[in-house]
Amino acid sequence: MIWNELKFFLTRLKGLNVSKSITLGEGGGFCVSTGCDIESWVWYPGRVVDSETVERAKEFFRDNKISFMWPVYDGGEKILEDCGLLYAGSLTAMSYEPGNSSDTRDLDDDPVNPKEWAETAWHGFGGEADDVPANYYKLVESFNADPAFTLHAHKTEGRYDGTFMLAEEESVVGVYYVATVPEMRRRGVATSMLSRICALARGRTLVLQATPTGLPLYKKFGFKELFKIPVYSDVSEVF
Repeated sequence: MIWNELKFFLTRLKGLNVSKSITLGEGGGFCVSTGCDIESWVWYPGRVVDSETVERAKEFFRDNKISFMWPVYDGGEKILEDCGLLYAGSLTAMSYEPGNSSDTRDLDDDPVNPKEWAETAWHGFGGEADDVPANYYKLVESFNADPAFTLHAHKTEGRYDGTFMLAEEESVVGVYYVATVPEMRRRGVATSMLSRICALARGRTLVLQATPTGLPLYKKFGFKELFKIPVYSDVSEVF
């Protein structure tokens, strides 16, 4: 389930008007570059078995002057390492069954302001809200224009202080970009967003790939750990 949702997300990412992509063979693999560091990915659904595929991916991202993430689906880490890619940490695949939540208050949000959402998410992930790259604004605008994605923001006293994005399928909802600005952490913002995500899911299974920072929160909320996803990159520290 988690791999199908990740493929759904990355395939939609490939179709955004800001993205460039190439295929990586008959197995359905592809590279997608959004123009943003660490917002560009390799999707390779099987075991990595040849260096030519890895070198082609590296060349694509090198030509686009962008860093990238390669989540390993079915092994082949040694080939990635032999080709010069670096282990950059791991994500934890997680799922949650919210049930048919009765908490459907205020599900019809005011439209999200993509610019403010981008600044909040950027700040929540460690950047400066007044120094958001232009290509990140363009990426968020593309998210907002895709009907498969929905942007949501948490507000305190009318100001955005948290973000998340949902990738919605018929029976599964992927959760992405859960971020809280540093000055509002440990004040219940993230827990409030998770409760809202459950309501918005309307009984569908939630899946996500947790970073080490977010893992304790999701575990405390009740998300189930499924397995680790090794991630390789051209940089050594992604998470």
